[in-house]
Amino acid sequence: MDEPILGAAEAELRAERTSVKWVAFPPDVLPLWVAEMDTAPCPSVVDAVSAAVRRGDTGYGWAPRYAAAVARLAHWAWGWEIDHAATTQVTDVMIGATELLRLFTDERGPVVISPPVYDSFFGFVDAMGRRRIDAPLTPSGRLDPDALALAFREATSRGERAAYLLCNPQNPTGVVHTPHELEMLAGLANEYGIRVVADEIHAPLTYAGGPAFTPFITVPGAERALSVFSPSKAWNLAGLKSALVVAGDGAVDDLRRLHEVHTHGASHIGAIAHCAAMDDGRQWLEQL
Repeated sequence: MDEPILGAAEAELRAERTSVKWVAFPPDVLPLWVAEMDTAPCPSVVDAVSAAVRRGDTGYGWAPRYAAAVARLAHWAWGWEIDHAATTQVTDVMIGATELLRLFTDERGPVVISPPVYDSFFGFVDAMGRRRIDAPLTPSGRLDPDALALAFREATSRGERAAYLLCNPQNPTGVVHTPHELEMLAGLANEYGIRVVADEIHAPLTYAGGPAFTPFITVPGAERALSVFSPSKAWNLAGLKSALVVAGDGAVDDLRRLHEVHTHGASHIGAIAHCAAMDDGRQWLEQL
């Protein structure tokens, strides 16, 4: 008799969970997704969400509370001091990044990315009506200064406004960009007048004892960049949406150009889950 494809634990998860990972494929396929883990949920998140629903706390959220929780995590994890006044809450990282790219580019304007990279980068650039220009990573997965310079030169050759969408740390290669590499990127972006938007959703998933995550807007020369962050990937909370945009010192006025309605898509329950994860789920993250 053939051995079962799935173990008991996987079969139980497939029977109980209804998200896309567990229902979109035949029974003999076990998807290995980052954003939908095969782990038990973080207990502090379960408690916080359950309590919120029981008390009827299911209305609209309050962004300052969310920004404060992200700031506490950033200080604890990376020594990154976030100014609450230089932030705004958004629906999720990709929606926030897309709205920033709309600010910095025009219809059919150029957006540079560095493949191989998260596949949604391609889809969102296309969906927002922008023109993609590639600056591929090196064969070892590092940012390539020559490829970046070539792409930035092409992006600005017609006098158009242009932007670069950074993945930091890099998905799917797992590369953690070094401060030197990020300073190189910042220098080239300034040289060519490119605005940088950094997707930093994977920041909490670096290994202890390995290369440390460096927030892009903290490196010299990156003051006009913006970072978009959410704990959703690290704590397996993709279905509970919220994220925070953080502006560099030279980009605060740009951030204020985002319309207030962009805060409306963030889920209040999602923010409650994220705050519980960031404040009370750090041991769970370390075990993960």
